[in-house]
Amino acid sequence: MKRKHFLKALLLAITTVLSALHTQGQALNPGETRGKEKRFKLDPERMVVGGGFGATFGTITLLEVSPNFGYFISERFLAGLSTRYIYYRERSNVFGQTFNFETNIYGGGLFAQYFFLEEFFGHSELEILNLNAFPNRNKRVNVTSIFIGGGYRSFFTDQSYASILLLYNINDDINSPYTNPVIRVGLSFGL
Repeated sequence: MKRKHFLKALLLAITTVLSALHTQGQALNPGETRGKEKRFKLDPERMVVGGGFGATFGTITLLEVSPNFGYFISERFLAGLSTRYIYYRERSNVFGQTFNFETNIYGGGLFAQYFFLEEFFGHSELEILNLNAFPNRNKRVNVTSIFIGGGYRSFFTDQSYASILLLYNINDDINSPYTNPVIRVGLSFGL
């Protein structure tokens, strides 16, 4: 059942991105007629690279790097690919027993953002991470997360900005590394 929902979400995300790219590729300039075929080509000024990073030290040590690449399909619609790597180590003492756990979590996904105003935007994302299963920590599984939410961005140059997002994982799973809500902070740079 979960696989069925995942496939539907993946198909919807891919269809949305491809449809938007196709629509932009067929846009007509003033004075152009329908008979002329216009080819879509990537405009470097519409490209955005960025991502986030995180670190926690103590009983739980977590180091995260999450680069992403986006493309403004229209003036208000950004779609792209994200990647994520997390190093996780937990050391605890339970009833006199020392517990040590260490793992690497990695994966990626597709995201879309729609800017309602210059600073505020809606966000949706499909992400698949490979990690150690719970409670059998020796087995690795793929965990699918579907995020919806919104964010705020603040420009520090014409094409570069910092953003903060408040997201909710609607496909919560016992193996998910996330707890709701998910707060992300990142930087993005136009090319």
